[in-house]
Amino acid sequence: MPPGTENVLYGIRAVNDHSDSNNSHRCGFVAIVGLPNTGKSTLMNRYLREKVSIVSPKPQTTRTNVSCILSTPGHQVIFVDTPGILKPKYRMQETMTTCVANAVSGADVILVLFDASTYRDSIHPELVNFSEKIDVGKVVVALNKIDLVKKELLLVIIEKMAKLFPDADIVPISALDGSGTDELLSVLLEKLPVGPSLYSEDIISSEPERFFVSEIIREAVFHTMEQEIPYASAVIIDSFKEKTAKVVIHATILVEKKSQKPIIIGNGGSTIKKIGIIARQGIEAFLGKDVYLELFVKVSDNWRNNLAVLREIGLIKR
Repeated sequence: MPPGTENVLYGIRAVNDHSDSNNSHRCGFVAIVGLPNTGKSTLMNRYLREKVSIVSPKPQTTRTNVSCILSTPGHQVIFVDTPGILKPKYRMQETMTTCVANAVSGADVILVLFDASTYRDSIHPELVNFSEKIDVGKVVVALNKIDLVKKELLLVIIEKMAKLFPDADIVPISALDGSGTDELLSVLLEKLPVGPSLYSEDIISSEPERFFVSEIIREAVFHTMEQEIPYASAVIIDSFKEKTAKVVIHATILVEKKSQKPIIIGNGGSTIKKIGIIARQGIEAFLGKDVYLELFVKVSDNWRNNLAVLREIGLIKR
């Protein structure tokens, strides 16, 4: 890899058939926001046609902003996938809330993604609180998972959202099967400013490769472990070296309690081995190269409230 290229993703070109109708090139930032586990990462992965943001059925999978770039001759959309909107209980969640605020403040369009299948008579108070703090003129609302909602209830949700975000375009979609996502993209493009691209068309993210590698490992932890372990874990990339035949990666999985370490290691190392296999396969698919991955487990008491650790794992920018 040439010097400096670790700062971007190469070799993957984002391709989409959309172009804006008046042939004026559009470019801008779209912050994807919503409550935890609404499908924000799934939607962004669909638009990029690549897995660039990790996904799991557990809430709070996304912990920091992930910028991904969709480029065509007619437009360039810089999507910013954000952590779920929540009321912070510790410092890590405070940094997650700050990430959302930063994405919103720098966005040309705020895409509020709402899981319609979770609606129960009222809108979650954290989303209501969020609506009172933003420029509603920038908002587009996407009602996700419409395949799981009856039409009558969907009409009720649309009415509720129209009151919460006045004058916002409201688009029913399914990020999983793609229903309505073309229409949603067209609405987003109409709201982006006319202007030149900010990134080369062969770049789909400005995040470093180390970031994505750590996320793939963390995703493997989420899919392997149950209960509180995924939420109490973090990943640090200790070394990332490209050899002639393969990439050699050493990484540490942090846990909060001594009792969690033997759980994540497993009997005879069985669990950490399973995590390693899943993660290695994901990293090889991402990098397009053979990977040697060695994982370690370390206890870092109460790391979610430790500013130094939050900086080390990249949740607080230096």
